[in-house]
Parts: sequence; C-alpha cells; structure tokens
Amino acid sequence: MNQAATVELLGVDHISVVVADVDAALPFYRQVLGLRLIDRPELGFPGAWLKLSDGVDLHLLQLPNPDPVVNRPAHGGRDRHVALRVCATEPFAQRLGAFNWPFSRSHSGRDALFCRDVDGNAWELVARN
Repeated sequence: MNQAATVELLGVDHISVVVADVDAALPFYRQVLGLRLIDRPELGFPGAWLKLSDGVDLHLLQLPNPDPVVNRPAHGGRDRHVALRVCATEPFAQRLGAFNWPFSRSHSGRDALFCRDVDGNAWELVARN
C-alpha cells in the first residue's frame, strides 16, 4: 500500500452564498456588516466579491437558490450559518438596530448574535478575544 501524502488544511479561503439579486443583497453586506467590494473576474453570471477578513473573501453568487427562503428557523443558530469572529457584538447590534434589521441574541448566553440577509442566509457574529 502506498503511503498517502500528508494532508493539511491551512484555513478558509472564501465563503460563497447564493443570492437572488446581488444588488438587493449588497446593502446588507456593505452597510450592515461593513464589508468592502473587491475585484471579481467575469464568471458568466452576476455576483460580487467582498473582503471578510485578512485572506478570507465572501462570494455572492446570483444563481437560482436550491434552498427555501421562507419557513426557516426564526433563530439563525438553529439553521445552517456562517459564524464570523468579532471583537464585540454590541456595535453590530446597534448598526442592525439602526437599519431596523432583525437579529436575535445567542440562546446559550454567549456574546453572539444572529441575523439573516435578504435571501435567508444566516450569519452569526460571535465575540472572541
């Protein structure tokens, strides 16, 4: 039997989410989460790339969504979600409130909050120092 090469994960490169309309989705990502647009190659379908953190991008894909948008759990922590590490959740809670954007706090008591974009994609913001 041949010795398999050692595999090693180096980290997250990017996260992709499906959106119905990239122009309608961008205000959540740019204004609420504060992400900035970065260059995106022509891929044959609409979309946008944004910078999440050092070395990690977010790809918005304007494609037919295979997941239901309605009848998802009210609390994003009970659904598929992406968790983003932040210094503190309170500034995000204030920003979400200023935009009248619904969110919920973690049910575990952790310093975390959950919200969804306009397409129902769930996001967790969790404070870790």
